[in-house]
Amino acid sequence: MTIPIQGSEAADPAAVERHEVYLALPFILLSGLILLGALTFDRLEWPAFVGDEATYLMAGESLAWDLDLEFEEEDYQRFMDHWGRQPEGLILLSGDEGRHIAFGKPFFYPLAIAPFQRLSPIKGPFVANALILVLAGVLSALSLRARIGRVAWLWVAAALFASVSFAYVFWAHADLFLMALSAMALSLAFGTRQTAEGEGSMLRWVVVGGLMAIVVFSRPLYLPLLLPLAMAVPRTQRRRGLGGLLLGVVSVLLLATTLHWISGRSLTSYSAQRRGFYSTTGYPGIDFAPEEWVEKVEELGDAAWVEGQRLSQLPQTDASLWAWNSLYFLIGRHVGVLPYFLPLLLGALGRRREPAQWALLLAVVLCIAAFFLYRPFNFYGGGGAIANRYFLPLYPAFWFAGSRTARIGPALAVSAVAAVFLWPLWSQPRAFPLKEDSTYRYVSTAATWGLPYETTQSHLKPSGRSDVVHNQLWLKSLAPSLRPSRDGSVLLLQHDSRGQVLVGSPTPLARLQLETWGPGSEELEVTGGATVVDAEILGEVRVLDLELGRRRARHPMWWTWDPYYLYLLNLRVGAIGEGAVSFSLSPPGVEKPGRNGR
Repeated sequence: MTIPIQGSEAADPAAVERHEVYLALPFILLSGLILLGALTFDRLEWPAFVGDEATYLMAGESLAWDLDLEFEEEDYQRFMDHWGRQPEGLILLSGDEGRHIAFGKPFFYPLAIAPFQRLSPIKGPFVANALILVLAGVLSALSLRARIGRVAWLWVAAALFASVSFAYVFWAHADLFLMALSAMALSLAFGTRQTAEGEGSMLRWVVVGGLMAIVVFSRPLYLPLLLPLAMAVPRTQRRRGLGGLLLGVVSVLLLATTLHWISGRSLTSYSAQRRGFYSTTGYPGIDFAPEEWVEKVEELGDAAWVEGQRLSQLPQTDASLWAWNSLYFLIGRHVGVLPYFLPLLLGALGRRREPAQWALLLAVVLCIAAFFLYRPFNFYGGGGAIANRYFLPLYPAFWFAGSRTARIGPALAVSAVAAVFLWPLWSQPRAFPLKEDSTYRYVSTAATWGLPYETTQSHLKPSGRSDVVHNQLWLKSLAPSLRPSRDGSVLLLQHDSRGQVLVGSPTPLARLQLETWGPGSEELEVTGGATVVDAEILGEVRVLDLELGRRRARHPMWWTWDPYYLYLLNLRVGAIGEGAVSFSLSPPGVEKPGRNGR
């Protein structure tokens, strides 16, 4: 018997209802699993805080117990009692030279998790994240159901669980929260049209404006998202709808600026004097007096977001940087939206769009362009991000970009392809983001060897180590098996392993010299990126003359706007027993320092 998905007058209503339950079943089961995972998650097993977690967690506790956002000694002691470790990376700010010190992050996410922290300081934030994710999914599916049919439940399940979105449940950060608010605002704006009389439309659009205002206030580069919301207001309700939207936006902004001013004498959480504090720097009121705030910030450096790059002043840019960032944004090994947010295709490829939906896609492009302009060397969210966390609040836009009736097949096909890249997260969603060798746990083998490394992104450390200057070359290891010595004069590749190294130079390179010595040196091979044109033995040193292949990229770097020429070398060492093979790289004719061991 054929059961119509969309339903009709001839269809059996009970059969249609059962069919919708079947379509919603994956979402229900996966939502139950994510809630169970949050309830049983032992966050204390993670060896460290990631990103800005300490700031969000302590701000939430301050709201839960003290009903304020000021940083005081009591906040520090309570945090130590709960977590048993110091708040590494605690971001604080003050607009009046330390007399009022507040948390340097927007308060909306801490406010959302604060009630759950009061019930359970350790598990509460992650249970809150799971509930926020599920709520956003339910509202989105109900809204999309009127546009694309009952398959909306399956599409939303694919959007959340065939992307990295669900993994953010286990990270105490605001990005999942902002994605959920964005999805809720779009659900209300692009959902079932209101009646012609506009009954209830004013309140509806106040809520839409308020939800999106939280997203914009938390990260101003999302400002273009307000445009499609305004265009989504029906013509028959234009006056009431736009008035409600404006009222919601203004109300939230006034509330946010007022609370931030009371707490830290700053209108936002990204201005005033702002700095991250660690156990090595000490904490105000704990390791040094609050009166020493100015001296301490001047000593460590002011990290206010607006410093030196206000939105009214366009920063320097470069065409090649835009080109490479566009490529990496789409298919980058660590941050690409296609491998890690592949269900966006379900909406992006939809047709029969209304003007507001075209404006929604345009707003996404403008937001991405803003990150490319203001954050060209970190458009994905920096350390701790699972793929591109800055893309999360933009992701729901693609759910609402199409209007045609949906089918099951595309959702299943997208999920199957996404599995190639998401298997590490599906198999270990609650594991610490870094493996024991400091590589990124969420990056699959297919991504490592099949997708390009993001040469423009300064925060990426795929080997777990920082880049080094080596014989007038800039080097970054892309595999944990390859590491520099402490002073950078010697490179080491573990036996029976492969390694990748990115080589940068301010001038074009045609050749390199590779010198290797010691046990196993004859086992070192160049397997890609260059051709060995000559080899000779000079005493105990084996010298390989390499002819470089096509350069990997050419663009400015985070320390200079002059273009750098980048080349990628693939190396391999066979089984040589214990230890590693020592070698060095240099342009021809460069005098090299002594080989200082490991």
